[in-house]
Amino acid sequence: MKLGTMKRLDYYVGGALIALARPLVALVARILRRDHDPRPRGAIAVVKLLGGGSLLLAGPALLGLRRANPDVPFLLLTTRRVAAFAELLGVFDRIVALDDRSLVRLVRSAAQGWRHVLGADTVIDLEVYSRFSTVLALLTLARNRVGFYLEAAFWRRGLHTHLLFFNRFSNVHLFYDQVARLLGAAPESREACAEQMRRRLPPAPPRAPGRRIALGHACSEFGRERMLSPAQWLHVLAKHPSLAGAEVHVLGSPDDRPDAEALVAACSPHLPAAAWHDQCGQLGLAEAVALLATCDEYLGIDSALLHLARLLGVATTSFWGPTDPATRLQAFAGAADVVHYRKIACSPCIHVAEDPPCRGQNLCITGLVDPSPQPVDPMWVIEG
Repeated sequence: MKLGTMKRLDYYVGGALIALARPLVALVARILRRDHDPRPRGAIAVVKLLGGGSLLLAGPALLGLRRANPDVPFLLLTTRRVAAFAELLGVFDRIVALDDRSLVRLVRSAAQGWRHVLGADTVIDLEVYSRFSTVLALLTLARNRVGFYLEAAFWRRGLHTHLLFFNRFSNVHLFYDQVARLLGAAPESREACAEQMRRRLPPAPPRAPGRRIALGHACSEFGRERMLSPAQWLHVLAKHPSLAGAEVHVLGSPDDRPDAEALVAACSPHLPAAAWHDQCGQLGLAEAVALLATCDEYLGIDSALLHLARLLGVATTSFWGPTDPATRLQAFAGAADVVHYRKIACSPCIHVAEDPPCRGQNLCITGLVDPSPQPVDPMWVIEG
């Protein structure tokens, strides 16, 4: 299913299910009067439906919970695209991946996956905006259901047993870490997470003498305003000091291949001193990360690959516009990051607005990459 369809289903169908469930949940809570002490007493289930990058940012908290509760089952309920990132974390005993390619498949796989998480003692709902994830957490019948609330908590109050405030303008790792601490665990270090991941990677591919650069040009369907155009990448790379003689590996999924081909077609004739390798769709995620770990530098946008590069100690240069790096980049010792971000009036808009106010023109990126862009007067109006 397309992201827009999923969001509408989440809002309307998820909202209807919550309205139906609320009085029943209140009645059952009054009857059972369960002890909601937050310390886990049995299986822990995590719900994370979208955003492999967000799951990676929660990695230190999840690894801390795993190590604090070594004898209880640790489960993840997710979707197909996020499952690959969960495998890399190496913290879950079982990953239940829902099939979101159609509504029928989603419902069928949710019914099948539900039996694996039914009866979990503690459910952690890492989805900040989703109503459907709240319903899934309820259906587990867990003693404790931990989630987040934004400016208003009324629609989740009483459905989750423990709600933590999520400030979308602060760094997300702070709130993931709070979940671990609530449940009696300490978040693990970046080094521990990196070592856990390295053990799950295939052997690194051999490399020729010279620099090896990874380029992450793409992101998920959500917030594609983060992306640079091929012409903008040419503008950036033409000024890059260490491109000559380097291997440039363009990384991404099979869905990213058309954009990668356009990027290489735009850049390679003008930058022939670099050896260009379009790897989109040719490497699985674990293979791509193994290659990334051998690189001297990563160039890219706000995406899961950026967070993987930082985790593995690769120097990064990143470009930001619709998202604010202060909300995603956790500072740690030894980090080598060059961050390009210039705040304009409508930035950040992802995770804040339903639709980008620039209608996809991503003026924040244009003004960042080209210091003298053609003037564009944004109209922050939704018509119709």
